[in-house]
Parts: sequence; structure tokens; C-alpha cells
Amino acid sequence: FATRTFVHDTHQIPIQCSNRTLCYKNARGGDRVWISSTTKTKKAHKTMKQRVLVTGSEGGVGRAVCKHLSNDGHTVYRFDRFVQSDLENAIVGDITNRDEVLEAARGMDAIIHLAATPDEADFLSELIEPNVRGLYNVCDAAREHGVKRLVLTSSVQVVSGHRWDSMVRIEDGPKVINHYALTKLWAEQIGEMYARVYGLSVIAARLGWLPRDPSHAEELQASPVGTDVYLSHDDAGRFFSACVDASMQERNFEILFATSKPLRHVRVDPEPALRVVGYRARDTWPEGHAFE
Repeated sequence: FATRTFVHDTHQIPIQCSNRTLCYKNARGGDRVWISSTTKTKKAHKTMKQRVLVTGSEGGVGRAVCKHLSNDGHTVYRFDRFVQSDLENAIVGDITNRDEVLEAARGMDAIIHLAATPDEADFLSELIEPNVRGLYNVCDAAREHGVKRLVLTSSVQVVSGHRWDSMVRIEDGPKVINHYALTKLWAEQIGEMYARVYGLSVIAARLGWLPRDPSHAEELQASPVGTDVYLSHDDAGRFFSACVDASMQERNFEILFATSKPLRHVRVDPEPALRVVGYRARDTWPEGHAFE
């Protein structure tokens, strides 16, 4: 997550609302955002277990996602430079190698693309190869093999240039402040094009702040908005599993925010993820992380 000064949000307040499960009220009298059992969601197609390729499978998000998909009965193929070769369906490979990605994608029903440099870094030496070339290789392999569902990882950093004194919605558009976020905006744009032009169903997931280790968790806690855009390992697994299971039409492209429940204030709109894939966050910081 980008390091910057954020305006502290004092206006979004979680409240109980009649027969609704939960809503968020704007203390200045603005619109309420309903997150409830009455919100219509798209039905999942859970009758058919799928073959799912997960790139970046050995990262913090990847391990949680692979575990959850396997528990749901899907056949998971792990693709990573550092994956243990003795693991079932493990593929040692590099997303910047087009031939390796093409071979790994053959016969897959869905691809979850997590592999990337995960934070701001030098654009020419660290970001271009995995976050641009690697992304292209994965998207084009999905096109080549007719993969039905492609889930790309974007980031809440794509909207980190917005003021945080009100909830950011998808329709507010991107506002990036660093080169890493630019590569994630590229992920959203290439995903939209591949859905529209080549007929894939594509989800671009704007992931919240998932701490990778204790020092990263300390950075999250020190941020004015960190605990509100936190994404637990457990919720990440549930979210990506929902993305695989959700029923979507061909040529459908969706951008979704993926976070756990905010500790204090709602920073990003959770409604699209609920409506499109049926994802409901369960954890609140510090619940659901993978380390002590």
C-alpha cells in the first residue's frame, strides 16, 4: 500500500438497519451503503469442480488461495519460480517466459494471476518484466487456450490518490500515485480488452492490504487507513474462490474491491464484490492473518 498522508474519515459509520444485516451511514446525511442478506448476488456454479491455475502460488496471497480452492474441491495447479516440485500439480516456471506460461495454461478452466512485484519499485529494472510482460503472457495464454475465467490482481493503490474522507467507489475511477499502481491499472485495462475483444470473462480484483510478514503488519497498523483496507489471508482465499465459482457471461468484465471488514470506517465500496461474486468479508483486523 502506498505511503502517503491520508485524510482521516470520520463520516462513515457502521450501524444496524432494521431487518438488514448491516449498512453504513454517512454522518453528514449522505447515502447509505447496504451490505445485507437482501442484496441480490449472482448465483455460483458450484456443481462443477474446476482446474485452476494459480500463478504466484507460493506468495502470501497465493498460499491462502490455493488452500481454499483445494478445500472447495477444485484441482489446483501451482505455478511459481519457487514452488516445491514434490507438491501435487506443482509447476516450476516464470511468468515472463511465454512458452512456460502457455504450457501451464493448457486445459485450465480458470486462471488466478497473482504473480507480480507486489509494491512500488524501480519501473525499468523490477516492474516491467513481471507486471507488464508477465501479465501479457498470462492473458494471452488464457486467450490462446480458451480459458473461461481469468482473475487478475489489481490493488487499492489504483485509487490511493483519492481523498479518503468518503468511500471510494468503482465509478470514481482510478487515481494512481506511483508506478506500481500504474502496472495494476494496466492489468485492469488489458483485462477489459481481453473480455471485450476475445470473449473471456474477466475479474480485476483491487486487493486491500494483505500483510506478508510481521513488519508489514506493523506498517499497516501505522497507516491511517491500513486497518480499514486490510485483507486477511482467510478472506483472500474466500474471495478468489468466489471469483472462480461465480456465474458470469462471456465478454463480461468486472472490477471489484476485495478487503476484509473495516475496523473503523468504510474506505472502498464492498457492494460490487457482493453483487457479482457473492463475497462477504468475515474478518476484521487482526483476524485471519497467517503469522503470529
